[in-house]
Amino acid sequence: MFGFFPLILSAFLLGLGFYLLLQVLARKKPANLPRGSMGWPLFGETLGFLKPHSSNSMGSFLQEHCSRYGRVFKSHLFGSPTIVSCDHELNMVVLQNEEKLFKVSYPKAMHGILGKFSLLIVSGDVHKKLRNIGVSFITSSKSNPEFLDCVEKMTISMMNSWKNCKEIGFYKEVKKFTLNLMVKHLLSIEPEEPLAFKILEDFLTYMKGFVSLPVYLPGTPYASAVKARARLSATVREIIKERRKEQLGLVKGDFLDAILSKENLSDEKTVSIVLDMLLAGYETTATLMALIVYFLSLYPNVLEHLKQEHNAIRKNKENGESLNWEDYQKMEFTCNVIYESLRCGNVVKFVHRVALQDVKFKGYFIPSGWKILPVLTAVHFDPSLHENPMEFNPWRWTV
Repeated sequence: MFGFFPLILSAFLLGLGFYLLLQVLARKKPANLPRGSMGWPLFGETLGFLKPHSSNSMGSFLQEHCSRYGRVFKSHLFGSPTIVSCDHELNMVVLQNEEKLFKVSYPKAMHGILGKFSLLIVSGDVHKKLRNIGVSFITSSKSNPEFLDCVEKMTISMMNSWKNCKEIGFYKEVKKFTLNLMVKHLLSIEPEEPLAFKILEDFLTYMKGFVSLPVYLPGTPYASAVKARARLSATVREIIKERRKEQLGLVKGDFLDAILSKENLSDEKTVSIVLDMLLAGYETTATLMALIVYFLSLYPNVLEHLKQEHNAIRKNKENGESLNWEDYQKMEFTCNVIYESLRCGNVVKFVHRVALQDVKFKGYFIPSGWKILPVLTAVHFDPSLHENPMEFNPWRWTV
């Protein structure tokens, strides 16, 4: 009896495969779809797309696909049929038509980590309101003397801790620095407080979920990240609860104060935007700082020019006098170094969007409901936009 089982199973799988093939062929194929490949069943080309590569390159997947299919091609990524755009003009159309032709659409697996009110997930009026709250606070903070003083003191403290170190893991150090700064600025928690250590520990676990397979099984990085997010939410909720108990008129002047005093948000939305701000300030800022040090180590002429600009500002300061916003505004070449590090380092490689309606562009057809990934890396290395794009050249940003 059991000798027939492999034969029966093979026949069943063959029949199922034939049925699925007929279903696919029966679908109406949209006209003028970009060329490309849908890859393997279920997985598509996701594994190849996410294959690790140097941050200052497009990676073999994009290079090979652009060479074979052009700068706009179809694929199957993150479980959905997808248009991948390495075209500057199409990327601009996508990003400038938010909520009109396209909207944010991250994979559903990310929702468990981010939360349903994350800025990376919500759209429409909710997204606009939450984004405005974040942008308003960041804009006001950058020229706030107290914030600038806090940044300076924490930087000096971090550098003093290196004095007796033979070797420094810079990326690890700046990740801790940026998170401590954000926790202090958002929630008024000092780096040496036990609660700061608890948040740091949970946040590191939380971050590992973003670069893991979205499999919710005990012990997996994804499952651990979802649980860490729940613990972080509980911590922030408790802080909100305590803050509301405090006597009226006691102002800490942090991000949470600004939300609780001015915005009529639910606790769930408040927790989400606090965690979003931590996420945005932690990962991207720490990565950028590490990339700047990396590029400066490769280009001593850039480092020397940077020193000259900083020394010129220092000469006009009294001994021990802190930097102010006017000093930062004079750091034009410093800004150029930051811009070029963002271009060459590609802190954000691509973003997730979905077409809200059928879109035609340059003869291509993008069907409604299809995902589209504007690849920012490809634009950063486009020779038609940047002369010698692989060269780290901060002077290209000089006006």
